[in-house]
Amino acid sequence: MQGLKTSPTGKPATSLAYRLPLLGLSALLAVCHTPQADSAAGEQSSAANAITTTSQAAKQVATAPDQAHARQFHATLATTAHALIEEESNPFRLDDSYHRANLRAQYKTCTTASDELSPAIQACMDEEFRWQQARLRNAWGTIADGPDSEFKDKLADEQDAYMRDTDRYCRIDPDTQGQGQMLDAQSCRINRYANRADVLETLINK
Repeated sequence: MQGLKTSPTGKPATSLAYRLPLLGLSALLAVCHTPQADSAAGEQSSAANAITTTSQAAKQVATAPDQAHARQFHATLATTAHALIEEESNPFRLDDSYHRANLRAQYKTCTTASDELSPAIQACMDEEFRWQQARLRNAWGTIADGPDSEFKDKLADEQDAYMRDTDRYCRIDPDTQGQGQMLDAQSCRINRYANRADVLETLINK
């Protein structure tokens, strides 16, 4: 038999033919391991992203009711403020004397025949206002010409306050409001004058 060749160290030398299969096997294992490691790392990254996304979504769900409540609160606040503003400027939120009165039958006939045309309605209102204004002036003039008394002084103060309120609430801003608001203001004045004339005439006729 032929003896084995030895290395300078005295150990048997491994042949090249034996080492090549080992190198190939090692390379194969390395190739197989790399995708698995990359896949594991990718799965960990995806899991982390999923956790972050879920956490963010949970925060959004948690804050959604608070946001809805805040929106509802601000909407209610705005509605309340708007109602308060209207109450200060809109005579129809005051007592009935601003929007209801016993007016002449001629006025109703005139407005019915107007075909809802603004100029025609305005003409009917102007005529009714002049008539109710004359009634009020005549009634107050009769009381003013009467004998002085504590009741007369009190009634004069009441009359002054009544007319100030009428001027305050039965008005429009011509710079910002149009014909519709003008008709509303005129209707308000007609009602106020008619109602006050009724009160004063009742006092006179007692």
